[in-house]
Amino acid sequence: MNRKETLLLTSKSELSRRRFLSSSAFTVMSAVAFTGRTMAADEEGGSNSLGVKKNSKELREKAEKVEQFLIKHFLDSNNIVFTHLDKKTLNPPVESFFPEPDSKMSIMDYHIEGYTRSGIAAYENCGMTTGAYMQSLLYQYKVEKNPAILQKVRKCYAGIKYIYELGKELEEGFFPKIYGNKFSRQTSSDQVLYVVSALDHFSEYANREEQKEIGNMIYQLVNFWMKRDYKFTYYNTENMQWPLTRFPTLLILAYKHTGDEKFKKEYDRLLSEGYTQKPEWALLHEKKNGLKPLSAYEKKKGAYLIMNMADFLTMDVMNFDILLKNDPENPISKKWRKGVLQMWEEAEMTILPNGKYYSQALVDFETGKVSRTGGHQKGEYFHGSESGWSTMVSRGAAMAYKYHPENKEIVNNVRLVLEGIDINDMTYYDEPERWAPRYRFKTKFLSGDSISNWLWTYWLARHLDIL
Repeated sequence: MNRKETLLLTSKSELSRRRFLSSSAFTVMSAVAFTGRTMAADEEGGSNSLGVKKNSKELREKAEKVEQFLIKHFLDSNNIVFTHLDKKTLNPPVESFFPEPDSKMSIMDYHIEGYTRSGIAAYENCGMTTGAYMQSLLYQYKVEKNPAILQKVRKCYAGIKYIYELGKELEEGFFPKIYGNKFSRQTSSDQVLYVVSALDHFSEYANREEQKEIGNMIYQLVNFWMKRDYKFTYYNTENMQWPLTRFPTLLILAYKHTGDEKFKKEYDRLLSEGYTQKPEWALLHEKKNGLKPLSAYEKKKGAYLIMNMADFLTMDVMNFDILLKNDPENPISKKWRKGVLQMWEEAEMTILPNGKYYSQALVDFETGKVSRTGGHQKGEYFHGSESGWSTMVSRGAAMAYKYHPENKEIVNNVRLVLEGIDINDMTYYDEPERWAPRYRFKTKFLSGDSISNWLWTYWLARHLDIL
């Protein structure tokens, strides 16, 4: 995803740091007050109280339709999943798709010197989208055991290797964002997380030659960051310090695949310094407990601002999930489990009855009622638009279910989103009137993140036997 957008949408005090946030489970009382949250399913089957049908055959047919659409429209010639398509043409956007360029353009406008806006839009998140699709195929293989599925997995693997090879223009282990299908010096830790996680999963089914190759790739990808003390340029920020809480996950996977003790030593060091004990993005809990100052906007509204939970939930839950799978007896593993639940309970508040989610929302200080921000038409900076990235929330929910199977709302959310979202709903953002005119193009995308995470959610849920 475009992390610069995330940074620009947070308060100014957040732009210079990424804090570690509390892992204590957040009460669901405020979520109950949100009338748009997922309703409990009828125990007898048939449909839940929102009218969502539970027909496994229909949902399986839908999964086939969604995947065929992805293959036809989202896969490029190197088996990389595009980040965005033009909703009207079902092709990657061209330059005329965007507003006329001007001197005010920034990364918010998909502007980076030396690259076209269309090239950035097509490939900004290609590590995440391709990794997510690969994960969906691997879970499908776990369920159906069809060797033809592994052929598609290997095509994704070839796409990831293609990007990996382009990164060697800087050095081996650099995983670039390939704007316009060419090398760039831009990267982000979330792209690496999705790719390394997918490679780790594929190694279960890879042949010996592939396993050796995967081991080397993971070594190089993680060592790239470790030897730099987790500092690297991010857009216009030179030598940025990336949040250290993100790297124990990568280190434990590097140790798993290489046996190199330097990764285990570094993993132990970061854990001993307190990293991973709290979710990175549990903003609401911090604010409610006075651990994070409220912005002027929040004080004016009398409500806590929560935002971008699709991305925040999935990042934190992926990290905790990998730690729990690879280091389950660690003394702080209970905190990881609590962190999973806390992030889910915050993200759950943004899910809508139609299967989409609020990208930005307000939680009333007194009542806990959830509403959305006013948007451009009410003179506000925070757009609060609906988004098809709810599939990412749903995938995070499915991952959370593994550690909290007693939570029926998790299962409910998975069903609601899978059944409520159709291909045309798999958007980046909706509701152009809520955006300033120069950014309304963002509501005209179909999203590779949304469609690939829909498939990942479906097959993970099938694997977990919750559909």
